[in-house]
Amino acid sequence: MRVLGCMSGTSLDGIDVAAADLAVAGGELHCSYLGLASSPFRDELRDRLTAAMPPGLPGAGELCELHTELGAAYAAAFAAARDELAGGRADLAVLHGQTFYHWVDQSGRARGTLQLGDSATVAERLGVPVIRDLRSRDIAAGGQGAPLVPMFDALVLAGRAGRCAAVNLGGIANVTVVDDGRVVAAYDVGPAGALMDPAAQWASAGAFRYDADGAIAARGQVRERLLDLLKADPYYRLAGPRSTGREHFNADYLRTMVDLASGDAGEPGRDVISDADVVATVTRLLVDLLADAARQHGLTELVLSGGGSRNSTALRWLRTELPSVPVGTTDELGIPVQAKEALAFAVLGFLSWNGLPGSVTAATGARHPSILGSIEPGAAPLVLPPPLSSAPSRMHLCHTAAAGDRADAARCPFTST
Repeated sequence: MRVLGCMSGTSLDGIDVAAADLAVAGGELHCSYLGLASSPFRDELRDRLTAAMPPGLPGAGELCELHTELGAAYAAAFAAARDELAGGRADLAVLHGQTFYHWVDQSGRARGTLQLGDSATVAERLGVPVIRDLRSRDIAAGGQGAPLVPMFDALVLAGRAGRCAAVNLGGIANVTVVDDGRVVAAYDVGPAGALMDPAAQWASAGAFRYDADGAIAARGQVRERLLDLLKADPYYRLAGPRSTGREHFNADYLRTMVDLASGDAGEPGRDVISDADVVATVTRLLVDLLADAARQHGLTELVLSGGGSRNSTALRWLRTELPSVPVGTTDELGIPVQAKEALAFAVLGFLSWNGLPGSVTAATGARHPSILGSIEPGAAPLVLPPPLSSAPSRMHLCHTAAAGDRADAARCPFTST
């Protein structure tokens, strides 16, 4: 199948659509990666999304409008990727949607999740079936609904020596620990861009949406009092599986922590923490959380992806903390760091279409693995294939330079990642 997978993360950078030809043979998932197309959000839409995200309180009308406008933006991004990367053809589209709220109660149990973006608009534009709402079924089965990428991570890291971990650095940092091709742990570690991005915006007076290459963090100073307050958050004491999002870690949360660390405005000797120091401190928080996870799980390798993997300051600090643990990126495995999540959701949708579970109980804590998502029919009547008898245990990846013909993928010499 030629599958388009779409992801727009909590960092609100824009929409990423990955295209791939996927097939299962001999217990292996053959993935011919056709490329990634990225579409930034319009400034006006991004501003409305930012205002509506927690702790914002949008009304029903605003949510309805955003759901509709996001659907149109996704449809345009899918169509562009189909035409630019996939020779104008696709069999299936997989729409994660824009996460607005991930409801986790005080006990740490996930109760619900809300992703916006009208899949009917995508199906109407493309004329192919759309798989959407991939998280809800896992939550209904008692799971966290996140992270969902561990199935993909296990396929990619199968066959690598030692105990490896895939780490995605988006708004939230999540980790998947893989040992001998099996997921032994996976959870949301804590905030990445959810705190680093607003701090960078403060430090640049709004000129930058994020700390490109970690330049602001490099010139700031880590403030220990603020770092200690951040690390005292009860979230980090929850046992895995655990999940979180911007409903907990956001700009207002960070401002409250900075104010607490600074002391009262009228207090003599009040410690004024510069915005650059805030950037350095939340970057250090991420590094310490990842280093602690690496030591806890006895990791022998870290493979990073997501926008945060381009932050050279964070990577330098992490490598210093873990001198005996190689820290690399999915670029080195043939998967561009920005494409990893979009490609992962293409694979999850492909598994659902073929009757296979996409969730991993070791990652989400669900009672059982689930076939993920709901299906929006395309222009033709919906006809599902016979379910595959068994799930693949590893992935073979190759890149197809020209995507105009299915024969291109068929000729591709699949090589193990």
